[in-house]
Amino acid sequence: MPRINFDLQQLQAFVAVADRSGFRAAAEDLHLSPAALSRRVDRLEQLLGARLFERTTRDVRLTRVGESFLSRARMALDDLEAAVLGVHEIAARHAGRISIACVPTVATARMPQLIEGFSRRLPQVRVRLMDGGMDEVAAAVRTGEADLGLGFSGVTDPALNFEPLLEERYVLAVRRDHPLARKRSPSLAMFAGERWVAVARTSGNRRLIDAGLGADQRPPPAWLEVGHVSALLAMVEAGLGVGLVPELALHPRHTTLKGLRLADVPLKRRMGALTLAGATPSPLAQRFLAHLRSAWREIPQAAPAADAASG
Repeated sequence: MPRINFDLQQLQAFVAVADRSGFRAAAEDLHLSPAALSRRVDRLEQLLGARLFERTTRDVRLTRVGESFLSRARMALDDLEAAVLGVHEIAARHAGRISIACVPTVATARMPQLIEGFSRRLPQVRVRLMDGGMDEVAAAVRTGEADLGLGFSGVTDPALNFEPLLEERYVLAVRRDHPLARKRSPSLAMFAGERWVAVARTSGNRRLIDAGLGADQRPPPAWLEVGHVSALLAMVEAGLGVGLVPELALHPRHTTLKGLRLADVPLKRRMGALTLAGATPSPLAQRFLAHLRSAWREIPQAAPAADAASG
């Protein structure tokens, strides 16, 4: 593999131009002349052997190669920054940065309180929170983009360790004015005639529901399929049907919606922490995990269902 000797300033120049969609604004951000900035980008393109930008007199656009390289350049700069912060962390033991990937239901229902408690203990630590679907969370931990992840079991990846923290039930989301909303122990059969809304088959929640329920237990086929739990709840709130969602996604005091525990659908998911197998988490990740273990169960649910998303 040929050795490419580009430097940090060239990467910073490339990312700045991409972010600002132009050389003049990027040059001002970096306190350079447009000509000096252009030379850095030209040199990077020469070293890579590919054009990163399409330049016209009116605008600057990334090429396909540039679009692909941008995410890698950002990651390289982030890794370098994390490495520098890591040195300071080792020296001071109370500063640095931690990156946490989590499914959106955790991001809204648990993370604000968890981060607030962690920040009170270590106020100098910067936190980067990445919320996404379960597959995205697992990928972020696997590639090292995140120090740890928070999600649910079901991802069979030997590269990851899963530490369970609690079990969460799935509930049926209905409008509070639904005729059966006040039923104490309703069954799935009572809703057989309803219009059902479901998340897409690519969703981790959908895969867990399909795998966890037998053919005779599964809800009727959905007439409306959406990408995320937040969209499902919006559809139910609009009166377009009912659907199964994780209990964390639905605030118990939601003004319009209610989550019903179905007596014949005791489906649960195990929520927990994901770390890279065979690797020792960073000191800050270990501190956050310790905080997580002690604080997780004590946090009341506080996220409005309308703000919950795909996790």
